[in-house]
Amino acid sequence: MDGLKIVHRQGEYFDVTPLHGKYCTISMTGQDVGYARVGIISSNRQYILFQFQGNIGLANKAYVTDISEVRMTERALRKETELIVQEWDESVHPYARFVGERCDIHMHQTRMFEATPGFFGAKVLYVDDRNNLIRIRENSSQYNVNLAMICGIMQSNY
Repeated sequence: MDGLKIVHRQGEYFDVTPLHGKYCTISMTGQDVGYARVGIISSNRQYILFQFQGNIGLANKAYVTDISEVRMTERALRKETELIVQEWDESVHPYARFVGERCDIHMHQTRMFEATPGFFGAKVLYVDDRNNLIRIRENSSQYNVNLAMICGIMQSNY
């Protein structure tokens, strides 16, 4: 039996609230990285907040092609971290919850075999909402990353 699947059509509102509290696979456009078997815990018009093995992540809806519910057995569900569904807090910038955390930042791929698919184990230093940037440190270098080019971010175990 297949679970619920929601397909995103460009320019249309993409409501994922029926999938809150469910484990899903998030597929992304083109060569972008997707997220398999993540728990959807919240969303707003632009982002999907998810949980994976105790870490949280954020997917930009602009790069999502579809979301499919993953059906799991009771035994498999017991092994997963409990999902804590929450209301979206509009007073907090979506990327602000990652400040001070080490994260894997997946960048939108504009060409096949892009030189860098993102930043891995990078520490998020701050969010600059006025300029639509986040400042990160990877290894010993610091970078400004345009928020519009990030297709997803997830806390890292590095």
